[in-house]
Amino acid sequence: MVLALIPALAAALAVATPAETAGGLRFVDAADDWGIDFLHRHGGRGDYYMIETVGSGVVAFDYDRDGDDDLLFVDSGDPAPHGGAPGRTTLLRNDGGRFVDVTDASGIRLDSYGMGAVTGDVDGDGDPDLYLTAFGPNRLWLNRGDGAFVPAPDDAGGADPSWSASAAFGDVDLDGDLDLYVANYVDFSYDNNVRCGDPPPGPRSYCHPDAYDGLPDRFYRNDRGPEGGPVFVEAAAEEGLAGPRHAGLGVVITDFDGDRRPDIYVANDMDPNLHFVNRPAGKGPRFEDDALLAGTGLSDRGEAEAGMGIAVGDVDGNGLEDLIVTHLDRQTNALYSNRGDGLFLERRFVAGIAEPSMPWVGFGADLADFDLDGDLDLVVANGHVIHNISEHAGFADAAYAQPNQLLENLGERFAEVENSGVGAVRVSRGLATADFDLDGDLDLVISNCNDRAEIYRNESTRKGDPVQVDLVDRGTANRRAVGAVIELRSATRIQRREVRAGSSYLSQNSLTQTFGAPSADHPVEIRIRWPVEGRLRLPQLPGGRRLRVVR
Repeated sequence: MVLALIPALAAALAVATPAETAGGLRFVDAADDWGIDFLHRHGGRGDYYMIETVGSGVVAFDYDRDGDDDLLFVDSGDPAPHGGAPGRTTLLRNDGGRFVDVTDASGIRLDSYGMGAVTGDVDGDGDPDLYLTAFGPNRLWLNRGDGAFVPAPDDAGGADPSWSASAAFGDVDLDGDLDLYVANYVDFSYDNNVRCGDPPPGPRSYCHPDAYDGLPDRFYRNDRGPEGGPVFVEAAAEEGLAGPRHAGLGVVITDFDGDRRPDIYVANDMDPNLHFVNRPAGKGPRFEDDALLAGTGLSDRGEAEAGMGIAVGDVDGNGLEDLIVTHLDRQTNALYSNRGDGLFLERRFVAGIAEPSMPWVGFGADLADFDLDGDLDLVVANGHVIHNISEHAGFADAAYAQPNQLLENLGERFAEVENSGVGAVRVSRGLATADFDLDGDLDLVISNCNDRAEIYRNESTRKGDPVQVDLVDRGTANRRAVGAVIELRSATRIQRREVRAGSSYLSQNSLTQTFGAPSADHPVEIRIRWPVEGRLRLPQLPGGRRLRVVR
C-alpha cells in the first residue's frame, strides 16, 4: 500500500481559509474565468419529438490523469427527419483552472442523438474510458492514455439501439472489473410521434411518458477478452434483472445494505422505481427487486412518481446510505432514509426538501459537503419538460425555464439557501460536482437543454478544513476502486463516502472524495473498505490535505 500526499494540490488546499469567503453557502459564475462555453443543441423545429426535451448530461473526470478533473458535455444534434447531423459532444481539458477544448484531438464523436455519459476504467489499463448513451446506438470509447479515445470493437457489446438515458458502472459480480447497467426510457420513434397538447387539439407540446410504452433496461456483464479488452455480454435475464418495461431515467449502483455486494436502484418516470438487491447465488449475483418491501418504489401516498435524478449519501450521519429522487412539479422530491435493516422511511417532508421542490421539475442532483462542515448539502437542477406548460389548464404560474436550488443541511432538516448564486433560470438537466480549481471545496457544473452550460466556483464560508481522497487499486482491473467505502473519523462525527461511477441524471461526479474535517489542528482517521475484500486504517492525519492511497 502506498499513501501519498499530492504536493502541488496540498499547497492549494492549505492556503484557502474561511476568511476568503463570507455569506454561508455561495457560488459564483465561473464560465468566463475558466473559459467554458458549451451550448447544447436539441435540433427541435416544431415537431416536438420527445427526445428534444430530456437531454443533456455532463461528466467530471480526470481523463488525462494529471490530478484535476476535466469536463465532458454531451450534445444531441438534429433529429433524423431534420437531417440527423450529430451534435458535438465536447471534451474540455482542465489546464490549471482554464479549460481547453480538446474534442477534435480526443477523437470522440457520437453519431447518435446524444443523451448522457458515464466513465470508468473498463479495460483495467489505468485510464478512464467513456460510455455515451443516446437515442440510437450507445457507444463505448476506450481511452488510449495519450489524450485520444478510440471506439471499442463491435464485439465489445453495449451498443444498445434503444432510447437510453442514464448509465452506471459497478463491479456487481465482484470479479474485479466494471459491469454496466443502462436505464432505457420509452419506445418513442419518429414514426410514432404522438400529437400531444392540453386540451387536444390545443397548442401542441411534448408528450407525457404515458403516451408510450416503457423499455426494458440493459445489464452488461464485463467478461473481458483474452487480451484484456472489455467484452460486455447482455446478462439481464441471467442476473435476475430482466422483466420490467418501465420508463427508466436515473440509475445508481451502490451498496445500500453494507454487505459489500453492489445493489442497483433505478428511478422510473411514472412507473414504480426498481430497487435491485444483490443476493449471493453460487458463482455470481442474483438480483431481486425489493422496492415495494424496502419502501423505495412509490411515493409516501403509494403512487408511482416521475423519477428522474438520483443522489445517494449519508444525510443523517448514521453510517447508512440514504436516497434522494427528483420528480415533477407538485409531486415534490423524495428522501428515502435508510434504517439499516433493508427498510427505508419516506422523510421528504420531515427533512424539509418537499416544500421547496413543489413548484419545480427536478433532474440532476447531488449530495455534497459544500461548506466543509461535515454534513451533506443538496443541490438540484430544475427545468420543465413541456415547453408551453404555462398554457396548460391549471399551470398558469409554471414555466419551462426554472431556477436551480441549493439546500443546506442543518442537521435535523434541509433549508433552501437564498441568493446561493446557482439560481440561473434555464431548462436544466445534468449536474455534476468536482473541485475544478483545486482549492479544496466542491464546484458545480450544470448542463442545460438547448442552452449554454453553467459552471460555478464554490465561494462558501468554510466551516472546516478539506480532506480529499483518491483511491487506486493496482491489483484489479477496477483501478479507481469503484465501490470502495471511505470513512473519515473525527472527534465530532463519522463521515462516509462511496466511490460511484454514474450519478445524478445522465451525468457523473468526480471520483475524488471530499470531506470537511473540524480543523487542521485536530487529526482525523481515515478507514477504507476496498471493493471485494481488504480494509485499511490511516490514523492521525492532518486536515487541509489531498491524499492518494494506492494498493
